[in-house]
Amino acid sequence: MGMMTLALLAAAAYIFLRAVRPLRSSWWVKTALSAFILLAAFKFQIISVMGGEMYFAPDVPASILIAGAWAFAAFLLYFFLLLAKNILLDLVKLFQFLIGKIRRRSWTAAPAEAIQVYDNRINLVLLVVAAALSAWGVKEGHRMPRVRELTVEVAALPSEAEGMRIAVLADLHVHQLLRASFVRGVVRQVQALKPDLILIAGDFVDGSVSARGEDLLPLKELSAPEGVYGVAGNHEYYSDYRAWRPFLVKELGIDMLDNRHILLRDGSLALVGVTDPAADFQGLEAPDFSAALQGIRQGVPVLLLAHRPSLARDAAARGVNLQFSGHTHGGMVLGLDRLVALFNAGFVSGQYRVGSTTLLVSNGTGIWNGFPVRLGAPAEILLVRLISGASAD
Repeated sequence: MGMMTLALLAAAAYIFLRAVRPLRSSWWVKTALSAFILLAAFKFQIISVMGGEMYFAPDVPASILIAGAWAFAAFLLYFFLLLAKNILLDLVKLFQFLIGKIRRRSWTAAPAEAIQVYDNRINLVLLVVAAALSAWGVKEGHRMPRVRELTVEVAALPSEAEGMRIAVLADLHVHQLLRASFVRGVVRQVQALKPDLILIAGDFVDGSVSARGEDLLPLKELSAPEGVYGVAGNHEYYSDYRAWRPFLVKELGIDMLDNRHILLRDGSLALVGVTDPAADFQGLEAPDFSAALQGIRQGVPVLLLAHRPSLARDAAARGVNLQFSGHTHGGMVLGLDRLVALFNAGFVSGQYRVGSTTLLVSNGTGIWNGFPVRLGAPAEILLVRLISGASAD
């Protein structure tokens, strides 16, 4: 039994013990609620059994995916709200106990039955809040991305690259819920920005070329004076990168930087791309900075395109000036983003400084269909303007 399954089982048990079991209801009501909790908790396993090419991209109707996403998000949100409420109440009780000891006076609690009635009412309110937030989060998860503009200093940036505008897409995750119309809208937004360079930081798609290739065709319309470049994300490897790579290159015109680099602005700026650690999933080449950086003249500023922000420390050790990444979706839900950061070397959204390297982590342009929820972490297209900065010490 995997760690994720155990964690979900523990969360479901906690909800049952602290919210369902204390209810003053008949056994069949409690049984029905328990069944719903389990269905919501194990929606990944249930939907993957219902159909699909792979665990990460089940081929089931969009309505089922949305309903499952709402139920799972509500389950998670309710668990954390319930946990926070219980911790808070326990702290209040501890505080009252300590005050009573200091004053040498016992604190008289309300009757246990009355306390349980109020506790059940609070739990019901939290359930309504979790369900409403989940519904709103699913709606927000399917909005078109906003454009977030940033100005970033790059040490020793050549005059040829001063003011260069780079549009960055990440985590499009084209699937049953985000189809060709969504991609077409994203392309229109990018082209309206008139960038000098377009970068796509992985996770283009969930599913096979035969199932999702047509939905990605609008990417053919992307164009910029310095070109359109991409790297594979972990979901490309889960979806068979051997098949996707020729499609991305030949059909869509995206130059995929698999552990290699190209020179921009008459050789005064290097753009490097590395593969994703999930390449091992298909027995393909893992990230190789030595191969990617080989041949770059000393003193040339280096821009890195890498799907995972966790590669930033390796990048800093190699003298990379600026790294563009995605993968985290900005943490998806404010508060839960701290948990996402734990699994991504502390990086989740925005701008970071790692040694002499500036790391930009996009919230993502689309959203994974496994958890298509956003609360406080809106989808985005980054528009980055480069300016010269002081050389690192």
